[in-house]
Amino acid sequence: MRSSVAFLRLLAVACLLVLSACASIPLSTALRLSSLDEKAVHQLDPAGIGVRVSVPRGNEVDVAGTRLKLELQPEGAPALVADMQLRLLGTTEEERSVGLFSANVPVTTYELALTQEGVRQLRQVQAQMLKGTGPVKFGFSVNTPFSKMVPGIQEITFWSDLKLRSNDAYMPLIDGAKLKFTFKDS
Repeated sequence: MRSSVAFLRLLAVACLLVLSACASIPLSTALRLSSLDEKAVHQLDPAGIGVRVSVPRGNEVDVAGTRLKLELQPEGAPALVADMQLRLLGTTEEERSVGLFSANVPVTTYELALTQEGVRQLRQVQAQMLKGTGPVKFGFSVNTPFSKMVPGIQEITFWSDLKLRSNDAYMPLIDGAKLKFTFKDS
């Protein structure tokens, strides 16, 4: 009975907690993304896109539920959305910084790439984008549910990084954001 309650709590957290890149986007990333135009987005090679998600050790990311979302808003047209599934390339144990005067946090970092379905979705949005006749606003976000959390945890620090080309360095989308949550039994 106790494990089923814990599972329900974990499931509730996974359903309630979807992280968005707008939570804590660094200025350097905002400037880098603002320099991209429609042509650059249209020419993105799906094989070069990568996502890294880092969480404090003992917590686990639900890779199957993790998505990279690209939302394009052509002027005067409906939004185009690619909600792209990711696959695991590997994990590493490392430390991430939470600030100049704080100790580094031991984390598990998940390195992810687009699945074949994610590639298809990106290509579909890129093709639709060509039909537009004007400027396009766009944004990236990473939605990450957890599959396991340290018992009793009420706050977690989270990092999410994105690269758009295979030879690019990762840029932080969410840089050490502290997230608080409440568990609800279903």
